[in-house]
Amino acid sequence: MRPVQPRPFLDARRRVARWVSIVLHPFVTTLVLAGAVASGDGASAALRTTAVVGVLFVLPLGVLTARQVRRGAWSTVDASHPRERPLLFAVGAAGLLALAAYFARTQPGSALTTGTIGVLAMVAVCAAVTPWVKVSLHVAAAALAATVLLGRGHVLGVPLAATLPLLGWSRVALGRHRWREVALGLVIGACTGALVTRFG
Repeated sequence: MRPVQPRPFLDARRRVARWVSIVLHPFVTTLVLAGAVASGDGASAALRTTAVVGVLFVLPLGVLTARQVRRGAWSTVDASHPRERPLLFAVGAAGLLALAAYFARTQPGSALTTGTIGVLAMVAVCAAVTPWVKVSLHVAAAALAATVLLGRGHVLGVPLAATLPLLGWSRVALGRHRWREVALGLVIGACTGALVTRFG
């Protein structure tokens, strides 16, 4: 029998896990990745790219999440139940298509265009396997970002990669995922990041 942990310890553990999940939320890692990739063209390009990604991708998903949780349609802001995910994937894919069209028009053939298409492919894979396994999108997004940044030799690559075990733990500690779902997110995200780096 496993020893019963004191309540204060469990509460503190959960608070830490929640903060890790907030700081490394897919919205955050996506914006960091976009800004870092665009920073090669200067600070103004990084700010502009981050703003565009925020408006076309992050904002619609944020509005959807707030609406669904407020209506009671989703149990948590993470769309934790598999049945809650199709709408999340659909809105996310629409935002990524809009981003891909924007980057293809303004920066044809750029790493941002290739990267957006790669993220769209990753979302499609996660959506396809959802009936059988609920992939950790937190870990997938962070693993993709870390892999791309490492491949580009960016200063944020190593610290972001180092946080992946902690992020995986936080998702399990909060009861959002099992370890196999975290591991699958890591594999899918890292493989997508490697492909984006190779062809971007």
